[in-house]
Amino acid sequence: MAQPLRNTTLYLRGIPTDLVRELKARAARQGLTLTALATTALARALGAPPQDDLGPLEADMAWYEAHKRSLLRRYAGEYLAVADRRVLDHDADFSALAARVFAKVGVRPVFMPQCVGPNQIVHLRSPRRVPA
Repeated sequence: MAQPLRNTTLYLRGIPTDLVRELKARAARQGLTLTALATTALARALGAPPQDDLGPLEADMAWYEAHKRSLLRRYAGEYLAVADRRVLDHDADFSALAARVFAKVGVRPVFMPQCVGPNQIVHLRSPRRVPA
């Protein structure tokens, strides 16, 4: 039986800066804290059952889907920051949006989808290794 997440500090000592940046970006894209993402990844690597880490986002995800048609007319192609069943902010640049939103609301789950229609293809950047 999975234990509930407790509030704790996650220290990433000795981990390369580029990897930490990618972890933080991935956590933000998924609307998770860095600790929640690391916990999920470690549990998956150890073969433990996944925890329900989307719980805090479910209401906002449902709100987004219910209002997607009107959101598309206003924010097509942009990233949205959805919290408490409303759009907090939007931007074409995910990193800029995430920085503003987390500076404003602190560390908390925020659903940040790219507002695209059902037939659009979304291209996500893949991490690249820089040759030494």
